[in-house]
Amino acid sequence: MARVPLPSRDDVPAEYRDTYDRMQRERGSPTTHVFLALANMPNLLDALLSFTGEMRRGSVLEARYRELAIMMTARAANSAYEFDHHWNHAIRAGIAREKLEALDAFETSPLFDESERALLRYAVEATQRIEVSEATWDGLTRAFPQREVMDVVMAVAWYNAVARINGPLKIENEPWFKRL
Repeated sequence: MARVPLPSRDDVPAEYRDTYDRMQRERGSPTTHVFLALANMPNLLDALLSFTGEMRRGSVLEARYRELAIMMTARAANSAYEFDHHWNHAIRAGIAREKLEALDAFETSPLFDESERALLRYAVEATQRIEVSEATWDGLTRAFPQREVMDVVMAVAWYNAVARINGPLKIENEPWFKRL
């Protein structure tokens, strides 16, 4: 059970209800637990919705690469909630289930190409060590143009933040959530 309440619209101060409504419009209703938990900081919710929306809509990185980076970030950060939710996003982005099941063996599995390996190496190192080696950075920048590299950097950084929100708050999957 989450360590913080998952507020309903009536639980937030009246001056933030428009933002709560925006959250439900943009993130869906029922709303995922992570966003409900963030609604406990109603003064930041509007900015977080704008930030996360722009990261998704404004990314020039192919969705399949973005989702692979997020999946590996969730795995490396031990964030089951984020891993589960992005499993569905990854499937919708066209990533084969077999590839997702082989993430832990990405270095040797024939399912991954060199660009994917470079991306996954970056996600693991940035999550587990913060700093990344020159070899890992060089691999990422050889595989992707600079603007796409920045999308990778921001996606991995944001989902590290999300993992560090979900873990301490003990955010759990919603009763209605199902993996594809």
